[in-house]
This record gives sequence, structure tokens and C-alpha cells, in this order.
Amino acid sequence: MRRSLVLALPLVCLLGCAASESGTTPGTGGTSAAAGKGGTTGAAGTTGSAGNTGSAGTTGSAGTTGTAGTTGTAGTTGAAGTTGSAGATGAAGTTGSAGTTGAAGRGGSVGTAGATGTAGHGGATGTAGRGGSVGTAGATGTAGSSVAGTTGSGGAAGMTMPGNGCTAPTTYANLFVTVSGHTQADSDTKVANAWSTLFSAGGSGSIYFNGPGSDESYVEDTFNNDVRTEGMSYGMMIAVQLNHQTEFDRLWTFVKNHMAQGTGQIAWHTSTSGSKLATGGAPDGDEYFATALIFAHTRWGDTSGKYNYGTEAQWVLDLLRTMEFNKTYNIVEFYAGAGNTDGSYILPAFYQVWACFDTANATFWNTAVTAGRNWFHTAINSNGVIPDQSAFTNGSSGSAGADTIRCVANIMMDHNFFNADDWQTMTYAPTYGSYESTHASGVAQQSCNGLLGFGLPTSTGKPFVDKLWSTNTPNHDYWNGILYLLALLHVSGTFHLWY
Repeated sequence: MRRSLVLALPLVCLLGCAASESGTTPGTGGTSAAAGKGGTTGAAGTTGSAGNTGSAGTTGSAGTTGTAGTTGTAGTTGAAGTTGSAGATGAAGTTGSAGTTGAAGRGGSVGTAGATGTAGHGGATGTAGRGGSVGTAGATGTAGSSVAGTTGSGGAAGMTMPGNGCTAPTTYANLFVTVSGHTQADSDTKVANAWSTLFSAGGSGSIYFNGPGSDESYVEDTFNNDVRTEGMSYGMMIAVQLNHQTEFDRLWTFVKNHMAQGTGQIAWHTSTSGSKLATGGAPDGDEYFATALIFAHTRWGDTSGKYNYGTEAQWVLDLLRTMEFNKTYNIVEFYAGAGNTDGSYILPAFYQVWACFDTANATFWNTAVTAGRNWFHTAINSNGVIPDQSAFTNGSSGSAGADTIRCVANIMMDHNFFNADDWQTMTYAPTYGSYESTHASGVAQQSCNGLLGFGLPTSTGKPFVDKLWSTNTPNHDYWNGILYLLALLHVSGTFHLWY
């Protein structure tokens, strides 16, 4: 939530600067973008391989013990030929097609055999999913039950193996390696250096400071000289992704001591000394709090640190569900009772996580997943831009501002993690990407745009990824720095769904 007591947002601003509002109205910053699904040409030849190992899982043969006959056929429904067997010569039979779509799972971990078999979501010409360059079944590839095996996840170029419902992705693409051509070691170093610059308490470039209590810390909005739930929750998310439990616990201690209000909302901003500057909440910060706490619950367990993370997460989820979501449309509100929403607050990928954690309210959260994805379809203008504040229905109703730049990250992370909405890559990513190729400015905006590499073909997505790579870590700069580091986590494949 980026609301300021001293500044008002420009009506139209695509710059990555800190947003501000007056009063208790929450405000934020964001934009949007995505990465093409299919590989480039992915033939179903007999020599290609799916992923780095090109195998269909370690045991996925369709030989005498794993035939794809009448009980495991690929034939017209995905059989590997009329005999359903790869035989001693690894042939896929005379027809060898993998059904009408021939998919070998979303990630194309094992390609199919036969003239028309495709691997992965299916480029029209037989691609190996989003990252694989060929993905064919090779001499030993079969249509056995173990297609899309765990060892064929990356393809020749590496890719995210999307999750499905309560199954999280099994691998995460590093676009700095697969698209920009850098090494994994260089990518890891870049992320580590950004953390060190921005989260070394009291350092010259830091936005993270210890105090006011001995066991608590805060992320400072260096533009407004205050502490906001937006920055605190982003800091916690970054900490859990990079396995920094001490910093995570210190941030949450500040929230509990100075922002929490019993059964009420979490006050959206305070002074650096902890004095409340508002009593209303900011749903965007609360959404990141809840998700970061769920991830901590899964990654670290509920007895390893200072808090029972699962219990804390449920408290925030209950607050969100009962106070900050519109019950008619299942869309998060700009603030409790606002009567409108903000595109940068809508996070379908997070709602999917919540549905799997908060099972008692799974129906509500699953409905929010669908509602959130569908909402974006009518919210964009002709350039793919989503305004800062919008109605729950009937498309956009506001003007673009600082929040706008985060929308692209929300949409592209959902595509990368779940690949469940073709609109994200068929319509949104190319539309917004084309516009941003000549309009993007500022570190925050260009950082969020880096996620367009997940939804665009390499030819058009690479410039966005390269721009993020070439950007130096912002120095003592909250808005640009926090969005820069979050973007690095996503694009480097470091941001995982821990649930």
C-alpha cells in the first residue's frame, strides 16, 4: 500500500517512483507482463531429447511391463503406436502419435514419438513446452505412465514446470540463464549482492533497519520516511525466499508490536519509532503478509523460530476474508469498504496458495482465483495498461499511476507458476509488451517488466530480461529497490511457492 500524507499521484504515471496518497486510503505501485508457452520448433523426431536427460522418467518405458495397450494406451488417446510399445528399437509404432495433442505434461519433460506428437502445452509444431528446444521421445521414449518424469523438467533451455491446484511447480525457470545467457553462478551472485545492499541493517545502501525494540526491525519507505505494511510484507517475502529467518522474525515482531490492532486491521503505516500514523489497513500488504507466513510455515516449520507461522498466517487470512474482500465479486478491495479495487492488489497465484492452506475456506479462495484472473481481462486499456483504481466490474475506471507498474508482475507470476489462463500470454503479454518496449522508464517499472520474459517469445521477451540484468541495485531507495529485488527473485527462478 503506497499512500502518502504529503504527495498526490499524477493522473497518468508509468514511472517507478514511490506512490503517495493522503488520508487513510491505501496506495501501491505495480504493472504487468508475460512469457510464451511453447518452445520454438520442438520436432517430434527420433533423436531429440526432452529436457537435459531426454528421458520419460526413470521407469517410464512402454515395453512389456509398461505397455500403452488397452489399459495405458496412447493410440488414438495418446498411445505410442498400434502395439503400445517402444520395443527393443524404441519405435513408437506406425502411428506413434501422442493423441490429438500429444502433450507430455505441461513442461514437455518427455516428448512424444510420431510425426505429430508434441511435448508440452503444445506449440502448434510440436514444441517441448516453454523452455525445451526439442523434447522428442528419442529411441527410448515411450508413452508409459511416467511421462513428464521428474528428471526431464528443464528441457534443453530450462523452464518452470507449472503447478496445478495444490501441487506447486516442481522447477522454476531462471530467465537470466535461459534467455539472457548468463551463468547460474552469476545469477546467484547478483541476487545475493542485492540482498546484501538493501538488507544489511544500517548499511549505506540499506532500506532495512534495526529497532526500535532490540528484537525488531523495519523496512523504511525512504521517500516518505515511514514504515508501511507494503514494505514490511515485501521484506518478509524476500527473507523467506532467501532463507533469512532471523530477519523475517524481526520484521514480523515490529508488525505485531506496532501495527497489529487485536482483531482489527493491521495499521498500514507507522513512524520509524513505531507510532501509528493510521488505523486503517492496506490489503496489498496484508496479502503479502499472509503468503509469506504460509511459506515460512512450510519452509521452516512452526517451532523453528519465534512464531507459529501457520497460526499467524491464518489470523491474517481471516482478516482479509472478513474485512478486505468484496463478498459479491470475490475481489480484494482498495481498502475495507472502499467499493472499488486496485489491479496491483489482485494476486491470483497467492489465492491459489491460500485455498490449499486455509482448507475450511477453500471455496471462497478458489472463487477469488477465478474472479481475479477474469477481472484482468476487462481491466486493461488498448495498450494493456491497468489503472491504479478500478471498479469491480466493467473494466478500467481510473488513471494509471505508480500502482500500475506492479500489475505485470502479478499477471506474469500467475502465468509462470500455474499457466492456467491463455489470455495472459495470448493477449496481455504481447499487448503490454509492445507498449512498454517504447514507454517503460524508471527502475521499478523496468524491474517489474522483467517478468514479461515468462510470457513472451524470446525475441520480444529478452530485451525486458536484459534490462533488468543490466540495472544496478538501487542505493538506499525503497520503492525502486524493493521491486527490483522482488523482480530478481522471480526472473532468476529463486521465488518459489512454498506450500
